[in-house]
Amino acid sequence: MNCNPLCGWQRLWPVVLVAILAGCHGKAPPNATVSATSTQASGDSGDAANDPCSLLLPKEAEAVLGAPLAVPPFRSMGGPDGASANGDNCVYETGDFRYLTLAVDFTDGAQSYSMVNFVKGLMNSNPDANTATSIKHAFKLDDGTELSGEWDEATLTPMNCCIFNALRADQMITVDFTATRATIPQAATLIDDAFKRIDKPLQIDGNAGVAAAHAYLAHRIKPVDPCTLLTRAEVEAIIGRLAANPTPSGTDSCTYRVPAPGIPRIYQLNFTWRNGYYQYRSNGHVAAATGGMLADMAGKAMVTTDANGKHAHALTGEQAKAWVSAHAQAGQSSQAAPTDRVVAMAAPSILTETAAPSDAWEQAETQGMSFAAVKKDVMVTVDLRGVDQASARRLVAAAMRKI
Repeated sequence: MNCNPLCGWQRLWPVVLVAILAGCHGKAPPNATVSATSTQASGDSGDAANDPCSLLLPKEAEAVLGAPLAVPPFRSMGGPDGASANGDNCVYETGDFRYLTLAVDFTDGAQSYSMVNFVKGLMNSNPDANTATSIKHAFKLDDGTELSGEWDEATLTPMNCCIFNALRADQMITVDFTATRATIPQAATLIDDAFKRIDKPLQIDGNAGVAAAHAYLAHRIKPVDPCTLLTRAEVEAIIGRLAANPTPSGTDSCTYRVPAPGIPRIYQLNFTWRNGYYQYRSNGHVAAATGGMLADMAGKAMVTTDANGKHAHALTGEQAKAWVSAHAQAGQSSQAAPTDRVVAMAAPSILTETAAPSDAWEQAETQGMSFAAVKKDVMVTVDLRGVDQASARRLVAAAMRKI
């Protein structure tokens, strides 16, 4: 008789155990100013002549962002929170707090670019399949498409979806579009336009937009004690009777404990009040890459045979994902078999499930062992391990509706 993938369970067990123990994003990253590039431009700070905002027209950035700018382009030492005169980066921000940054090494760019490639070299033993390689004159996407532009070499920053670095002679331009929905080809057009003007910059003063950028910060959602967003009764209607009052950790998280046989179920909502979309897209990229590797590992551990018990072969990563998905759904039942329960716990590390936009969030998906949702640049996550996953998602939705 045919052997289904369960025959390989003993081989899959170490992979699943690692997935459970090594789940990521149990707590949202701390709020911080996001750096636009992995290396800071050397010698450019304080030099008003080398203004990174002088290389693009605002309408060019708006075309990539898909919306008008909320404030004029402004210089910054990081992202929107770091607006500063003579900053190394130029920030282009829309009214819904999506933004991209342009960083320019007017000199010594080759050194900065070599540092990016040095990091990539260190990772060659375990390359990120979603990171394209650096080639001469053209940038090759994962599907083989080549992007040509006014550069000699181009590459993505390792383990990041959306930081595009390009080098021409000794000048380097970096576009960080992580906090947008833009694509690599769209970002490449900005770098191409910027290089065409680098010798004859536009008459745009990035320092002139700094004051407006600081003033616009007032429009962002203010952090609050997250345990005040929902009443205890509202929470219990979603996840069941609580063992104690919700416990906050400043404005970063709120923990809800539900009594259960053995280990209590702990639902912890984590809040990123600044740069939430940046973290959402970055974390999603890493989670997808990790999930793909785990699926490939699982596929190699799971074998099928024909009716005669011959021709054993490993499953593909996609076949392994389908098997995990089916058993994870069965594992949600209170009468689930032990195998299905374990698979259900590990499934978020292998599967990436995107939720439809709703009145609660703009985007939401599983990321590693967490469910993450984002709205107005605020990200809320919940660890899915050891809890009812459907209830966890409903809890996130209820909290986000109050933001």
